[in-house]
Amino acid sequence: MKKQTLIGIIITISLAFIIINISIILSTDHIERSKALNSYSNTENGDLKKLLSTKGVVIPSSNYSIQYDKSLGTINEVKVSEGDVILAGDVLIEYQTGHIDAEIEGLEQQISRLTARMSSAESDLSSLEQQLSEAQSDSSPDLFDTENNNDNNDNSDNENSEEVISNQIGDKQDQIEDLNLQVDGVNQKITQLHGEKAKYTITSKMDGTVTEINPYPQSENEAVVSINSNQPFLIEGKLSEKQAAKVKEGQKVIASANVLPDLKKEGTVKELKMDPIGEPSVEEKESFYPFRAEMIEADETWHHGYHISLDIVLDERNGVVVIPDSVIQKKAGKTYVYVIKNGRLEKREINLGLEVNNRNEVLQGLAKGERIVSHPSKDIKDKMEIFMPINHRNVEKKTLKTFSSEQRVRLILRGFVH
Repeated sequence: MKKQTLIGIIITISLAFIIINISIILSTDHIERSKALNSYSNTENGDLKKLLSTKGVVIPSSNYSIQYDKSLGTINEVKVSEGDVILAGDVLIEYQTGHIDAEIEGLEQQISRLTARMSSAESDLSSLEQQLSEAQSDSSPDLFDTENNNDNNDNSDNENSEEVISNQIGDKQDQIEDLNLQVDGVNQKITQLHGEKAKYTITSKMDGTVTEINPYPQSENEAVVSINSNQPFLIEGKLSEKQAAKVKEGQKVIASANVLPDLKKEGTVKELKMDPIGEPSVEEKESFYPFRAEMIEADETWHHGYHISLDIVLDERNGVVVIPDSVIQKKAGKTYVYVIKNGRLEKREINLGLEVNNRNEVLQGLAKGERIVSHPSKDIKDKMEIFMPINHRNVEKKTLKTFSSEQRVRLILRGFVH
């Protein structure tokens, strides 16, 4: 009887102990509870790009036509063919220059005649100079001749002869100088004619591809050669009303040809015209507006007419703290994340900026490398103590052997409490 009474007392006390402890554990007013945290993440810096995807087609960046110039006369030859790839400075058209060539030939013949006259005059001058030298030699007195007969008369004749020859030499020098001036004048005319003749040869002003030739124009200003520039390319496309409202000239674009999807090229929105394509109608859901994007660098693999997939960068952030939507909690118009610090949670208010595809720019409140709760549940609170559960499969026996018996008991009891 006493034994049964003792057993009843022990059972009653045990039940009372269990009930009291359960009530204490469940009471938040008397014991601080901990939370098992299965996952967290570290904040990192990243890039965000808000893109508007559209499409377009490759067109030449510029084109121009060389028109027939009636003032230059008749075309002699078109030096290029359709499809030719040309460089700036290449000859495109040559007009007939027979009249200029004939005039140049006549002037060159005139120079030949003047040169012949100059050569003859120089030969005469040389002969006269020789005669003068001989005359001066004859008139020199003989120091060893002591006879004084008719020497005075001879000296007078020699002096007259020297004067005549000197005058002739002067005339020849003047003649040669005049001939030189005439030659210079004719050469200047020839130089001018060659400069004028260059106007009859038409060269390309840019690199490009010849798209059309017309060697026999019938009227003034009719195109003889047409050229499309090949560098850099432009992309032409259209935007809906909603899209056009978001796009501005100068915005960055990322483009790839549909036949070369892995080759990405960068450029900018060069032009957006807010004049609708076609006649607007109330029957249509929306209007469309033309735009052009210019590539920074040309590529030989792109060709006129290629269809392009185009991303217009409406906004972007580079090297900023980026967090996913899954870590964010919102309440009363404020935004929070839970930061893990020293084994506890810190409910921290943050300010967000650009949001792209469920990824958010953090303007204020978080720094790179901080640990945050990946998927915060509704039962976590500010300053709550947290712990990371250990997967028993990952715990090795040799690790457990390093703990003392007392440490093992404490860890087991702590596990039950939490």
